[in-house]
Amino acid sequence: RAGQSEGAEKKEEKKQEGEREMASGEISTLPSATADSFPPGHFKEPKRLYCKNGGYFLRINPDGRVDGIREKNDPNIRLQLQATAVGEVVIKGISANRYLAMSSEGRLFGTRRATDECYFNERLEANNYNTYKSKKYPNWYVALKRTGQYKSGANTGPGQKAILFLPMSAKG
Repeated sequence: RAGQSEGAEKKEEKKQEGEREMASGEISTLPSATADSFPPGHFKEPKRLYCKNGGYFLRINPDGRVDGIREKNDPNIRLQLQATAVGEVVIKGISANRYLAMSSEGRLFGTRRATDECYFNERLEANNYNTYKSKKYPNWYVALKRTGQYKSGANTGPGQKAILFLPMSAKG
């Protein structure tokens, strides 16, 4: 019996040691510097952002227009969300090859270069939807109206359905 408890103690020590190693692992993030593009392979799997307001997917069109569409097979709704810092992302339309940006008027548009208007604070809300708040223009959110048009960031605020997005897989 004594041998069994010694073995159990050693297993427990190894388990705790492994947990300490996992807890002390390093987290790396990309610098928040503006760049034309990020190195290949640094994006997670493609996502679609489903808006609670009207059931639209956020779409970045090749001409730079941003809107919502219900068609889940539209190639312009496949997005890459890249963390640039803890809780901070840039959102890139894969087909359009454009980054989501918010202008000083609150207009959403797609741009070829990642500028300071392309950084958003991503937050998981209590209702399990995500919100994307402009880093440059605090308190302005990425949002879609019930009609599928983008909603100006200047007209957005906490508690609105228009700002709630559910990230979904866009594989295939």
